[in-house]
Amino acid sequence: MKNLRFIKSVLLLFVFVLFEFTGSSENNPEKSNTISFQETNTIISGKVIDAKTNQPIAFASVTATGTNIGTVTNTDGEFTIQFGKNLNVKSLTFKYIGYQNQEVEISSIPEKKFKVKMKPSVIPIEEVVIRPNDPKELIKEVLRKIPQNYSEKANKEMAFYREYIKNKRKYVSISEAVVEIYKAPYNKEYSNDLVKLYKGHKSAKVKAQDTIIMKLKGGPKTALLLDIAKNPYILFSDEKLEDYDFTLDDITNINNQQNYILIFKQKPKPEQALFNGKIYVNIKTLAITAAEFNLNLENISEASKVFIRKKPLLMQIRPTNTKYLVNYTESNGKYYFSHARGEVEFEVKWKRKLFKSHYSVMTEIAITDRTDKNVQKIPKNQQLKAGIVFDEKVYPFTDTDFWGKYNTIKPEESIQKTIKKYGVKLKIQDN
Repeated sequence: MKNLRFIKSVLLLFVFVLFEFTGSSENNPEKSNTISFQETNTIISGKVIDAKTNQPIAFASVTATGTNIGTVTNTDGEFTIQFGKNLNVKSLTFKYIGYQNQEVEISSIPEKKFKVKMKPSVIPIEEVVIRPNDPKELIKEVLRKIPQNYSEKANKEMAFYREYIKNKRKYVSISEAVVEIYKAPYNKEYSNDLVKLYKGHKSAKVKAQDTIIMKLKGGPKTALLLDIAKNPYILFSDEKLEDYDFTLDDITNINNQQNYILIFKQKPKPEQALFNGKIYVNIKTLAITAAEFNLNLENISEASKVFIRKKPLLMQIRPTNTKYLVNYTESNGKYYFSHARGEVEFEVKWKRKLFKSHYSVMTEIAITDRTDKNVQKIPKNQQLKAGIVFDEKVYPFTDTDFWGKYNTIKPEESIQKTIKKYGVKLKIQDN
């Protein structure tokens, strides 16, 4: 039953009442591809593209080589990373599924328009790879090996979290935060991850008009549950394995190592909405290195129930698309959760009315630093809960230096620009 509980309480849940925010913003990302040096920090911005097509590579991993400090590229392939000068970092390392790792010396980075061209990785034809005959048995072995493939130590992590709601192309709300995470060991089934809000801000609420208000429920605590190695019941609880068909599709390179691409698909005529997607599995270690999946919308009635906590009686809500991404990094033979993103698109319609509203929501979390030294659990009175409305935990604030030394994901839409477009004078508010 854990799988069903996840679908009901972990995927993006919403609360609907009778008003809608109507703020607008233009999707015009900042283009500050530069390298700069502050008194204590080095800050590098740039863009990652495909070497052959020149197309941006979204969600590529960017790491300060030799450290645990990193970030990911946004949907336009852009990134900004910063790290202390005292770390004496000499290069940046770029990684993405199906591409060769790329290491770039910092001394060679231009001051403007820095682009990293990643080359697709090719599996040599002469290389022989033994393929398992039964993909379902492969998945079972992958699940059995989780305790030895992932960290048996608790970790303290810093992470950047973002969530937004859009009405078509207009941002209804954006919230961002740096959070501290107590990442529980993977070999202790009932040891839970804990999250503390370190600092955060959001867009201002604009004047409500007579349609609907939407609230996104869950926040960073819920985003962490997309760590499918820590929470394998999200996809494959023991009782749900029989509800899927598995296929071994292909082999690709991740971090210059070969990985199986394992396709899973919910069997036809489902009674409940489960998932379709693919998992990337390291051939040698059988560790999960990445996953891409979506909620099966074949049974649209059951799929709709996943996302709605409360709504007006005459409102119809229908999900039209979902997408979930999970990525891991490897260090010294152990794998670590590094990035997750969830997106849902859906339409809202009032009965007996012709018009429809189209919404999209997104949550994203990226681990930007971690350590297993002197790790302490976060006190209970400081923990964020899974059931919160995160937008209500942070306040409107405009400050170009707000994040200070902390790494973030470069926005497709600058939250500062979005706040200004709302036309509201902002300041820190007290509880």
